[in-house]
Amino acid sequence: MRQVYWVDPSGYKHRSLVRDQDPDDQADRGILQDPPSLERLDWEAVKRDLHNALVSAGLCSWREVQDQGAADGLRGAILAATKNKLIALYREVDNDPRGKDRI
Repeated sequence: MRQVYWVDPSGYKHRSLVRDQDPDDQADRGILQDPPSLERLDWEAVKRDLHNALVSAGLCSWREVQDQGAADGLRGAILAATKNKLIALYREVDNDPRGKDRI
């Protein structure tokens, strides 16, 4: 088996396992090796948490974002709003007794 990376018609990248003899264009028929579906995230909660983290970091205007060190604050706000939810999603999928919901 070998890994093949491919892009679906919607522009999403995927990774699939295919047999060594299968051509790359058969990757969509292989064993999908994607991360968990981001559709399962609570995007309203992510938006709320990101908003709150930006306010807490004092990043409410373009001028504040441009200030020295603001890139770290912006990165921290994005991580604060998404990291734990994404980790929880990975754990949920890995612990699902019905198998991994990866699409």
